[in-house]
Amino acid sequence: MLAALLGPLAIAVSLEARVAPIDAETWHHSIDPARCDADVTVELPRWAKWVKHRLVPGESLAEVAARHGLREADLRAHNGISPSTQKLRVGTRLEVKARRIPPPRHSITYTVAASDSWVSIARRHGVDPKELRAYNYPWKDKLREGGALTIWVDPIAHAWISAAPDDDGIARGGLGVGAPDAGHLVGGVAIPPGDGYTLRFPDSSFGTSHAVRELVRALALYRERTAYAGVVGLGSMSRPRGGPLGKHRSHQTGRDLDILLPRRVDVPAWLPLTPRRVDWRAVWDLAVAFAEVDATVVYLDYALQRELYRAMKAAGTEPEELARVLQYPRGWAAHRGLVRHEPGHTAHLHVRFGCGPCEVECIELGAWAEAD
Repeated sequence: MLAALLGPLAIAVSLEARVAPIDAETWHHSIDPARCDADVTVELPRWAKWVKHRLVPGESLAEVAARHGLREADLRAHNGISPSTQKLRVGTRLEVKARRIPPPRHSITYTVAASDSWVSIARRHGVDPKELRAYNYPWKDKLREGGALTIWVDPIAHAWISAAPDDDGIARGGLGVGAPDAGHLVGGVAIPPGDGYTLRFPDSSFGTSHAVRELVRALALYRERTAYAGVVGLGSMSRPRGGPLGKHRSHQTGRDLDILLPRRVDVPAWLPLTPRRVDWRAVWDLAVAFAEVDATVVYLDYALQRELYRAMKAAGTEPEELARVLQYPRGWAAHRGLVRHEPGHTAHLHVRFGCGPCEVECIELGAWAEAD
């Protein structure tokens, strides 16, 4: 869709590795209960460790796998569960070869208030509204004021949400589950309106609390430093509950965002975008701003990295800074620089943010679910 809007040229800025690529052995260290007001710990064994996990109400195999840092296919294989089996009995014991061991979900009792809805209660506790109803089936008349609901919460996410100050700015409760290309979003938070940018697709402008907060920070840094007078067009992020989004492979967990390639302000919007019509300085300013927040990689077709490199070199950018930000000219497969090659990203910037410290079931790596 974006290619049709912009013509043959675009840039993809996504964040899959902060200047250096994320090591497959260390990605799971993004969880940090100490930053989440939680009084529990997460065990991060040096080697994968076999543990037992008992299914709680509403918990899927995909969530259990993501929680412990392994693929759902491996979890199924370890327990002799066929791909066609979608649901298991509550209380089923699973053998899990865990790369991280967070505390299990536990149940709490919640007293319904007059203004409550399934959605509002779920958001305040970091659970999906469908799962909340499942915990309390049959749910008819359960939302009466003074009624008692059972909620199975993650202790880290629940502590973080419960400790939110009144002036937090970005709502807590938006959590990514799984990898960017194989997961979903719980309690998606809408990108707020702001100066200097516009939301092109409001229905798919939702993300994790952490990703939206980091996006707002990056855009503020960009506005402070750039001389670009145009408006930045933000494309799709995720739907409120994540999952597959059109033809996108990623955008499933609220951590990926498309950004239209900034064109020179004297170029009408109806003209096809060519390299000469791009404001390369604005592109650079965006990339540098994202490099200063929790963004993990910036995808840009390698041929377009060359255009950006040449423009910024001519502008007097220091060689060390060019090398820090750009993969070019070290080859499209080089694991160097924030901006990385990804074929097909030629009409927009694609930004990927990291997992937040309180997202226990978030998987940092893209294409992780299908990797060997």
